[in-house]
Amino acid sequence: MLTLLYRSDAVALLPFSALADICMRSSYNNRHLGVTGFLIEHEGTFLQVLEGEADAVGILFARISSDRRHQNLAMLGRWEQPERSFGFWAMNFGPLDNPDFWDGEFASLRRGEDFRRKSCDPETALAVLCRAYAFAGKVARADPVIGDFVMGPSRALRRSAGA
Repeated sequence: MLTLLYRSDAVALLPFSALADICMRSSYNNRHLGVTGFLIEHEGTFLQVLEGEADAVGILFARISSDRRHQNLAMLGRWEQPERSFGFWAMNFGPLDNPDFWDGEFASLRRGEDFRRKSCDPETALAVLCRAYAFAGKVARADPVIGDFVMGPSRALRRSAGA
């Protein structure tokens, strides 16, 4: 199972409706490829993780790379693991507009410029995605189920999810 982590910057800020549309279309496309993923956006900075067979993730990442709605795309990590850690959704979008998300270790990332700069660090990016993934599960009231996906084999995922 290939996991790919990347970040990028929006060319222009997108309204929530456009972000929701990206998520819906991505969910449809990802299901056909057998890919799961999670996307967050904060003041124009995107972080996304994709998981699936290497060929499918490669096809999808090539498509994402050519999307003109974002720039400065940087792959932050690419690794193999036996199971999905973000497998609950074919794609979901985690808006970071809830003040509770920014408590504790993430307080220093709340300002957009700080988030943009610090999201270039792979550990920070993965920690934010893990927390947002767990948070989205709680918001969706899928908490008991999503815990199994977030608490997978990765220590970084367990630590970031608060386990």
